[in-house]
Amino acid sequence: MQGHPVQNLVLLQAGSVKLTQLSSSGNEVILWMNGKGDTVGVSPEVPACSHTCSARAMENCKALTWEYSRLQTFLADYPQIRKNINQILSGRLQELEERFREVATEKVAKRLALNLLRLLKRVGSQHHAGVQVSLSREELAQMTGTTLFTISRILSKWGEEGFILPRREAVVVCDPSRLSQIGDEES
Repeated sequence: MQGHPVQNLVLLQAGSVKLTQLSSSGNEVILWMNGKGDTVGVSPEVPACSHTCSARAMENCKALTWEYSRLQTFLADYPQIRKNINQILSGRLQELEERFREVATEKVAKRLALNLLRLLKRVGSQHHAGVQVSLSREELAQMTGTTLFTISRILSKWGEEGFILPRREAVVVCDPSRLSQIGDEES
């Protein structure tokens, strides 16, 4: 939970987890979607750290957990573990910088395409028509930095073009290469 002390490092073996943060007015926004192979609760320095966001399982998950109090011993004995944690944090910072730049400089359709491509890799699940991302339009709007109306309009248009299948609480990407083309287009 956001604000609670960090106690465990979690490695997802299966399932997906939504990481959210509350604003001062109580609005929730999705920061990350983590899937198989991702870590949850990774922190550079423990025990003084608190969680910056809350995690919620989106489906049944299987995970490995390590208590940070015990992990400290391994970090001292095996410096590669600390290097791996730093690499994970560096990768997340890099992605946040990319997403911030996208919000500041790219059109909404391109931002949505890039977000969906990231989500396909991280939390996409096989569907008979393609790869499904189980997020609502409102959640996609939060992650893309736009309104529900704009996301609905873009998804409807893409659905008419046939490379995605908009669903009530999900989007099925039938043709990821078409999303890649949108993501590669000049603004």
